[in-house]
This record gives sequence, structure tokens and C-alpha cells, in this order.
Amino acid sequence: MKKLLLIFVCLAFVLGVSAQKPKEEIPASAKSGFAAKFPGAQKVKWSIEKPGEFEVVFTLNKIEQSVLVDPKGNIIETEIEIKESELPQAVKATLTKDFAGFKLDEIEKSTDAKGVVSFEMEAAKGKDKWELAFDANGKLLSKEPLKKEKEDKK
Repeated sequence: MKKLLLIFVCLAFVLGVSAQKPKEEIPASAKSGFAAKFPGAQKVKWSIEKPGEFEVVFTLNKIEQSVLVDPKGNIIETEIEIKESELPQAVKATLTKDFAGFKLDEIEKSTDAKGVVSFEMEAAKGKDKWELAFDANGKLLSKEPLKKEKEDKK
């Protein structure tokens, strides 16, 4: 009986391993494009955001940052961690008006490939937890419920 169970476990493991999809590799051109634009980057960690789009989390000048890179090494988006005090006055005004009493966390300045800047953050007040995005003029661009998996990481 033990031999049969052992055979079954081994067979299940082999079938499970062979059924997994091969992981997408990070192209050398993506890595070299990133390295050329951020030569002083430290603590570099690559992951796949979605097929054909790679996220690189790193530290530069003691500031945590992340970028999205395409397979050719082009930067799609850059995010840099900032302090609440560094938010534009227009964003602060909207937060004061529409999100009074909310505690902000993970505040980031995001710049897309066209140079458009937005500000993203998490906002929490009691059971209300949101992911917010604003343009530089304080206009609310998105308000999404904070995903459970992000809450669990804290």
C-alpha cells in the first residue's frame, strides 16, 4: 500500500511539473535598456507584469522606484516613492476636501512614456480602503477598492 501511495505521489508531481507553463524569460534587450537608463540602480528585482511587459523594482539614490519596460528596453512607466508633503498643492486640496481623515500610504509619482505625471496612493479610514490616482491638477482619475492581497502584504 505504501509503495502504491509513493508511486501515486511521484506520478502526480511529474504530471504537475510537466503541465506548468514555462516562465517567460526577461529579454536581454529589456535588461540592457533598463541598465542604460538607470546605471546606478541597486537591489534590482525583475518580474513579469503581464505578457510582454516587465516590472523592475530597484533603489536609486536611496529612493525606491519601479519601472515598466517593454521587451525592447523602452520605459513604459516610471514610479517613484514620494512623501505626502511632496504632493502638489492641488492634490492636497482634493484630498482635504474629498478624503478628510484618510491615512495615506504608498504614495507614488508616476510618469508614463509620454511624460504625463499622475500621483497614486492608498487611502484608508476605518473599513474604507481605496487605491487613488490624481492628475497634477488634483483631478481624481481613479478610485478603486484596495485589493485584499495588497492589504495582506502589510
